[in-house]
Order: sequence, then C-alpha cells, then structure tokens
Amino acid sequence: MTDQELEILLIGKVKTFDLKKIAFDTLAEILLENFHDNNFLCGFEQNEIKAIFDKFGYQVDRRFGGSIISTTIRLYVENLDCWLDNLEPVGYYELETDLNGEILDDWFVIEKEKYLKDIGIIAHFQHINQKLPIEYLNKNHMYYEFVTYITFIGTLFISKQFEGSGQFIEKAYTYLETTDNSKFDREYLKRSKQFLKMMKNYLLTNNLITNNLR
Repeated sequence: MTDQELEILLIGKVKTFDLKKIAFDTLAEILLENFHDNNFLCGFEQNEIKAIFDKFGYQVDRRFGGSIISTTIRLYVENLDCWLDNLEPVGYYELETDLNGEILDDWFVIEKEKYLKDIGIIAHFQHINQKLPIEYLNKNHMYYEFVTYITFIGTLFISKQFEGSGQFIEKAYTYLETTDNSKFDREYLKRSKQFLKMMKNYLLTNNLITNNLR
C-alpha cells in the first residue's frame, strides 16, 4: 500500500464516523454545561473563544491501551500583535475513539489564563527580584514588610483573589507614604513602584475589585 493509498484509507475512516462533527458537537455541549462557571475558561468569555479544527491523529501499538483515533480542535482568542491569522492558541479539545469510531475518552484543556496571560505577571516578578537585596528577606529587616506586600499582591492575583491583591496594593502604598524610603535600594524601589502602578491600573481597568476598594 502506498502512502497516498494509506492516507485515503484513513481519511475515509474518519469521514465515515463523522468524527469532526462529533468532536465539535461534544465541545459545544461541554461549553453549554459550564456556561455559568466563571472559572471554567480561566477568565476568558465563551464569546472570546474560537474553536478551529486542528488535526486527526492515529496512535497504534501503544504501550497502554489499544489503537486510537484522536480528533483535535484548537481553541484560540484574537490577538492582533504577532500571532498567525491574529489568533493566539489558549487550549484545545481532543476526542479519542477506537478504530471503529467508538468514543473512549476526551480532554478539554485551557493552557493559558486570561489575566495572567494579559499582564505577564511572572516576568514582572522576575524583573523586580533581580534587584531585590537578599537582606530584605530577613524578618528583622526594616523593609521586610514591604517585600511581603509585593509578594502577596502577585500571589493573590495568580490565585484569582483580585480583591485581596488590591488590598495589599493599598497596604503597599500606605507603607511607602508612612515609612522612611531613604535607605531603600533605589532600583528595587523604582521597579516596585512600576509594578504597583501597573497592577493597580489593571485591576481598575478590568473591574476586578469592588467599588469600596476603589
């Protein structure tokens, strides 16, 4: 059998079972079932997600289990910056069937969280901590309290505790206003202030905190 003949055979099999339609229909059911779960799409709205067929795959002679056909649908959001077709991949849905088209398993995966993706918070943490004097981590140090505020801001944000993150931003600003800053490492202080301003503006712009905290 030639490569072309094998390809025709495999394509004919997935068309016979109509696996692409089954995968899209099942994905639609999953999204409908979780429509009211705000955390299901990791911050994305369902109308932001674009589902596009990606590929069929055949896995044979597997170490565990029999041979399968996988049908993969990629999940994208619009991104005008630099992504192909202005679409950025954020996850996928994969349907697994046996070679007779019987459904064995499926997977729904979101690989990026909206707010973490938008703000790139890990990179900002790295940028700040490059200039963090190690002695500031000593509990007895005069600036230890400020360092913990910065840490809590990022940690709570990553955990989607946005109100808590905002509360520690407020604490950090109060600390800077009421404490002698003259002995701060100047570059660390500068980067910390940039971080605070960025986080404050992001929480306000995206309505992630209550009116009381505003």
